[in-house]
Amino acid sequence: MLKEISLTLFHNQELISLLLIEGVILIVSFMIYKSLKKKNEIIKPQSKETSTGKAVWNAFDSLICGTITLMFLVVAFWQLGDTEMPQTRWQPTQSNESFVLQIADGSSAFDRIYLLSGEGDNNALESGYQIGLRNVLIEGSNDLVDWDNISQIDNSSYLQWKIIEGQWNYRYLRITAGEKNNVINEIGLKRAGFNDFLPLTVYSSNPEGTYDPQLVIDEQSKLKIDPLYLNETYFDEIYHVRNAQEIAEGQVMYAFVHPLLGTQVIAFFIKLLGNNPFAWRFGGVLFSAAMIPLLYDLCRRLFNKTFYAALGAVFLACDFMHLTTARIATLEPFSVFFILLMTYFMIRYCLMNFYVDDFKKSLGLLAAAGISMGIGVSVKWTGVYAGMGLAVLFFSSLISRYVEYRQAKRSKDLTALEKHKIEVFPKYCWITLLWCCLWFVLIPLIIYALSYSPCIINRGEGWSLAGVFKQTMGMYNYHANLDATHPFQSVWWQWILDARPIWYYHHISENLVYTISAFGNPLIWWSGFFAILFCAYEFIRNKTKTAGMILVCYFAQLIPWMLVTRCVFIYHYYPSVPFLIVALVYGLKSLVDKDARYEKRIKIFALACILLFVLFLPATAGFGTTQAYIDGFMRWFPSWYFG
Repeated sequence: MLKEISLTLFHNQELISLLLIEGVILIVSFMIYKSLKKKNEIIKPQSKETSTGKAVWNAFDSLICGTITLMFLVVAFWQLGDTEMPQTRWQPTQSNESFVLQIADGSSAFDRIYLLSGEGDNNALESGYQIGLRNVLIEGSNDLVDWDNISQIDNSSYLQWKIIEGQWNYRYLRITAGEKNNVINEIGLKRAGFNDFLPLTVYSSNPEGTYDPQLVIDEQSKLKIDPLYLNETYFDEIYHVRNAQEIAEGQVMYAFVHPLLGTQVIAFFIKLLGNNPFAWRFGGVLFSAAMIPLLYDLCRRLFNKTFYAALGAVFLACDFMHLTTARIATLEPFSVFFILLMTYFMIRYCLMNFYVDDFKKSLGLLAAAGISMGIGVSVKWTGVYAGMGLAVLFFSSLISRYVEYRQAKRSKDLTALEKHKIEVFPKYCWITLLWCCLWFVLIPLIIYALSYSPCIINRGEGWSLAGVFKQTMGMYNYHANLDATHPFQSVWWQWILDARPIWYYHHISENLVYTISAFGNPLIWWSGFFAILFCAYEFIRNKTKTAGMILVCYFAQLIPWMLVTRCVFIYHYYPSVPFLIVALVYGLKSLVDKDARYEKRIKIFALACILLFVLFLPATAGFGTTQAYIDGFMRWFPSWYFG
C-alpha cells in the first residue's frame, strides 16, 4: 500500500518509506542537539586557521557529520540487493552429459524457463574455466521417448537470470550440456498463467557424473518470478563479482584487468554474508559512507568552520554518482576512498611546517599517505594518478621550506626561528626525502606485490614476483591495446558538463520502470566547474595556497584521462569529484567572506541540491518509477538516457 501511494504522489515507490526513516533520524539528531546545547557542550569553533590545519572537532561536529553519514547509509542500503541467491551448482564431467527433470505434481503447462549460471569448480579442470552456458539444449517430452526441441542456449552472463518465454506442455525436461565447461546454478519452470513455480524432481542422470543434478533444483525458494537488479548482477558486476567469488572459493582466476585488492574486499563480504547481491555491494556502501566523514574533516581543516565542513559532506552525500557507485559491486568505492585518504594525509602534511610543528608527526603523515597510496594503487591503477598529485604537493611544500631557509640565510639580524631554520633544514630535508623513498616507493611496491598473494593467478603456480610482474604487464597490454566502443562512452569534457551519463541497468515490470544511470548532481557539478575556475584565478592572481592544493588534487585525476584515447566513461571522473566539491566549498566560503548575507543563499542552494538528489533517486538507485516521470522530468537533455 505504501509503495503504491508513494508511486502515485512522488513517482518513486520507495520515497515515503525513506522519508519516514530519514525524518526519525533528523528528529533524534535534533533532540541530541538540544541536549548538548543544554549541557553547554556545543563549543564555538575557532575563527582562524592554524598553520597545522588542526580540526578542532566538538560534539556538534560529531553530531552533524554522523547524521549526514547515517542518512546517506539509509538511502545507500535501501533495496540494495537480495540476501539470498542459489549457491549450489551442477557441472558436467564430460561433453553432452544430460539429465532429465520431472514435474512432480503431475502438471505439464509452463510458460517460462529460468536458468541461472555462475562459475563452477575451475580447479577441477586441467585447463579452461567452468563458467556460463554454451551449447546447452533443452528438450521436452511426455513419454520419455519422443523429445521436442524447446531451446538452444549459446550464451549467458555471470549470475544473471536467463529467462525463456513460450507456451509448453511437457512432464519431462532433458537438459544436455554440449560442452564440459558449462555450469548451472538453478532451473525453474513458471506455472502457465500463474505466478508460482512448478515443483521439480530429478528423474534420471548420468550415473558416472560427479555432480548431482539435484543441485539445480535444490533452492527453488530463492527463485523470483520477475528478477531485478536486486536478484542478479548488472553492468560490470559480471566481472568483479566473478573474480571475487574465485578469490573467496580459492579458485583459479579467470581473466582480470585490474589489481585485486578491491576485489578481495568484495570476496571478504561474500565469505562473510554469502554469494548474494547484498553481500557483493555491502563493502562499496561502507567505503562510500566512510568518505563522508573523511571529506568533512578535510573541509574542517581547510576552512576551520563546521558550516563549511557540513557543506562538503552534504554535497558528497547527495551527489548522484557517489550514490550510484556505492550501490554497484565495482572497484570505484574502494579506489576513490583511498585516493581521498592519501590526499587527506598529504594535505595535512602541507598544512604543517616542520620548522614550527612536530617533525616526527609530519613524517607520520607522509607514511600514512604512502601506505594509503600503496593500497589505492593495489585497488586500481588510478591511484598512480593521485600519487603524481601527491608528489606535486609534497615538493611544493618542500620548496616552500627551502625558500624560508634561503631567506633566513640572507637575513642579517637572525631571530631564534631563523637560526633554527638554518640549522635544521639540511637535516630535515634529507631525512624527509629518504623517508619518502621508503613510504612512497618501496612500501607501495611491497603492498602491491603482496596484494596478489591470496589469489591463484596462474594455474598450478603459487605466488611469485615473476607472476605479479607477468600479470601486471598483461593488464597493461590489455588497457594499452583496447580497441572497443560502447554506446555510452564519453570524453573528459562531457564529464565536466555532466553531459553523457552511462546507463547501467533497465527493466520494465508491470508498468514500472527500474533504471540505473551514473552521472553527477548537475547543481554540484556545474557550480563546481565554476569553482575550479575561481580556484585557478585565486592561485594565479593571489598565490592562494588552498586554491593551489585543490587544483592539484582535481587535475591530477582529470589530466591523465585527457590523454587517454581508448573507450572511457563518465565514472572515470568520479575520483575528481571529491576535490570538485572541496573547490565548490572554497568558492562559497569566499562569497561569505565578502558578504555574510551569502550564507543564507548558500543554505538554499544546499537544500536545492538535496531536493534534486531526492527527485532523481529513481534514476540513480533503481527505485521503481514510471516512464512518464522519466520522460517528463528526469530526461533534461537527449543525451541523458534512462530507457
